[in-house]
Amino acid sequence: KELMAKPGGGAKWLALLRDRELLEVIEGLCTLPGVGPKVAACIALFSLDKNQAIPVDTHVWKVATQYMLPELAGKSLTPKLSIVVADAFVAKFGEYAGWAQNVLFIGQLPAKKLVATEVTSETAKPTKRKRATKMVEIQA
Repeated sequence: KELMAKPGGGAKWLALLRDRELLEVIEGLCTLPGVGPKVAACIALFSLDKNQAIPVDTHVWKVATQYMLPELAGKSLTPKLSIVVADAFVAKFGEYAGWAQNVLFIGQLPAKKLVATEVTSETAKPTKRKRATKMVEIQA
């Protein structure tokens, strides 16, 4: 409802955000119900071509304090420190900092690995070859 009330309607308003500066995009998105700075940064990065947008959450905070801003370790994440973290990512990774942050974020998630295992003739269906390889998901 609120999105549709934006100038030009929802789709047009969102499309116009692509041509705005990142801060203006995030501020604009935060006027929508349920959208805070992190969600706004996600929308900006993944949907509005703002490659330098950094959605800061506890996972990104952990990466930042471990590898980039160790002087902040032990502190709590605040809105002001979110800006410091975002600025640090942009300083380190430049124009595509949002995507670099995304790769580092994914690396911090609990690992699930795919491991190739051999299927023997006892476990394979009779119509298949005697030996095949399948991927099995395991928790690391």
